[in-house]
Amino acid sequence: MIAKIIHGAAFGGVVNYVNDPRKNARLVSFGDGINISDNRTITDSFVMQSQMSGRCTKPVCHIILSFSKHDSNKLTDDFLDHAVKSFLNDMGYDDNQFVAFRHYDREHPHVHIIVNRVNNKGKVTKDSHERDRSVKICRDFTLRHGLYIAKGKEAVKENRLRNMDYIKYLMLHGVKESLEISNNWKQFQEELSKFGMRFSSRYNPKTQGIEGISFSIDHNKVGHHMKHDVSFSGKQLDESLTLSHICEKLGNPVSIVHEQAHDMYEDAKADWYDTHNGFEVSRIDEVFPDFDRRFPRLSQMTNEPTPDMAGLFNDDTIDAIRDILEAAEEITDIGNHAVHIGLATLGEILFQPYAPAISTGGGGSSASKLGWGDDDKYKRKHKNGIRRGGVHR
Repeated sequence: MIAKIIHGAAFGGVVNYVNDPRKNARLVSFGDGINISDNRTITDSFVMQSQMSGRCTKPVCHIILSFSKHDSNKLTDDFLDHAVKSFLNDMGYDDNQFVAFRHYDREHPHVHIIVNRVNNKGKVTKDSHERDRSVKICRDFTLRHGLYIAKGKEAVKENRLRNMDYIKYLMLHGVKESLEISNNWKQFQEELSKFGMRFSSRYNPKTQGIEGISFSIDHNKVGHHMKHDVSFSGKQLDESLTLSHICEKLGNPVSIVHEQAHDMYEDAKADWYDTHNGFEVSRIDEVFPDFDRRFPRLSQMTNEPTPDMAGLFNDDTIDAIRDILEAAEEITDIGNHAVHIGLATLGEILFQPYAPAISTGGGGSSASKLGWGDDDKYKRKHKNGIRRGGVHR
């Protein structure tokens, strides 16, 4: 038995992940003070008790207990219930709320445990040296119950698999927590950076389509002596983290840029009006026609759920986008004509259809006015490519 431990701030996301029917999640154990009727009542039970301590900023303890596939016949619900309670008791979580669900989405059997670090007395359970303690507890439990112990290359392979699972769960926590408290894409980017993470959009210059979203974590944040950053697509982390689902929370980037460009267009129109004489001003409707009539298809796209600019760019715009991609240092070529781009570059690309119209007033057309931030933090190390769903090489 091997344990991986992750701490977090929000219960809602991890509860929905751990008790996900798409993963055939099965409840194997739970403690006092938890209403297990559904995910909402489970979350509410945790949140209510966590509020008993005002100083605990990360009350979530997410533990993954993994077993060898050779022990599958031993892993009955009763045995897993015993394993969970034994582990929690030895770790000092003997007076804490918890739920445990078994998942069947991996070759090796594993159980997800959510524990409230704020115990039933309102005190925060100490987590000092928990990794070292958990290793000893798992080793003792494995020997005591005669569980399978991998040897040689098999042990290395299983350990690496579990390490990658741990990284995936770590990233899942970071993305879900960041998304939960973010109201826009810029804030989402800033919150992810606190976890050493970033997101990038999959853009296809050939079709001008935005095809998905991926997340990367700095290898120094992983804690497994990884030499390279690790990347997963949103869908690989969880079905709820696809581009379309995230757009439901943060908005469609196409729509956002359209609204910002509309404001810039009106500002350019006002500046043009103020700087031209009466005869020229009479032509203002020719120089600046109604924004939505000038960009009818783009206006229509603001109501679409996901960003897709396919087929909308003329030759001049495509040339401008090519220049942007050549100059963007955070770009990553991932094959099949597609690239991963950061938020600032995405904003530059989405802005290009509007640039000539807005620059008519002489005010320039820089998309930096969008205020979508910049990716300098990652430029130095994301030039060489990220393999989706694996290690950055």
